[in-house]
Amino acid sequence: MKRVILLFWTIFTVSLYAGYTAPLHVDGSKLVDSKEAYALYQQGATFIDVRPKRFIASGMIKGAHHLYVGAMTPQNIQKAAAKNAAVVVYCNGVSCSLTAEAIVKMTAWGYSKIYYYRDGFPAWKYYKLPMQ
Repeated sequence: MKRVILLFWTIFTVSLYAGYTAPLHVDGSKLVDSKEAYALYQQGATFIDVRPKRFIASGMIKGAHHLYVGAMTPQNIQKAAAKNAAVVVYCNGVSCSLTAEAIVKMTAWGYSKIYYYRDGFPAWKYYKLPMQ
């Protein structure tokens, strides 16, 4: 029964996002590719994973903070990163709208050094960069 429910949920979710492409620009952030994201990682930038919890089982960027965008508040984002810190926000790649949504929230809350890693976790994993 769980498999049937999971199958229907997957089909429903995929149909919602079919054809969706994340924006190339989100006000208040700088778009970075995998090379730039990794350079920021090496410099100690804070990484925020905004994917739903069910996706975390497939892994996440090593040291990243998981803050699902739907539950993101000024208080819990502040626990992960100071407002003046470099923050890299990512999701499930170019078909995921959650990164843009999180950046809009963070900008409204006063964050000014936001990096938009549009390619997200799939690209990070593809390049075999540090994961947990």
